Amino acid sequence: MKNQLEEQFISMLEKHKNDFYKLAYSYVKTEANALDMIGEATYNALNALPTLCESKYMKTWFYRILINTCKQFLRKNKKIVYASDLLEHIPTDMEDRDELLDLYEAVHRLAPKYREVILLKYFKQMTIDEISTVLKRNPNTIKSCLRRGIAKLQEMIGGIKNE
Repeated sequence: MKNQLEEQFISMLEKHKNDFYKLAYSYVKTEANALDMIGEATYNALNALPTLCESKYMKTWFYRILINTCKQFLRKNKKIVYASDLLEHIPTDMEDRDELLDLYEAVHRLAPKYREVILLKYFKQMTIDEISTVLKRNPNTIKSCLRRGIAKLQEMIGGIKNE
């Protein structure tokens, strides 16, 4: 059973390695640190693999481990989190480069609880339920954070408010 679970885990890592790298990079901002975070999270996950209740939640479970590993690294190193990889994910139909930079700066200035939810929802295309599971928060809390985060972004970049 353990070998089969380990094989599923390795297969899942291979399949989603780019997503995991992008998530780690969005936290630690360097390639070397992102790769270190993935390595450390993989080690932690392999050690905790027997505690995984259902293999269908393996990807979400690993996202949580990776996020916690990155947060722990940032706390230890007291580094500022920049969202520099956001520009590659912004739709190309935004014509004005200044708008892109304003959005980039605004997302960077958001409180971590809003920034995390917005990154996972819009840049990792996760559902509310997946975000809820990864961040261990109520789905309604995730929805509130999304609404508030978007409202704060609109205030920061002078977006149009809903009337």
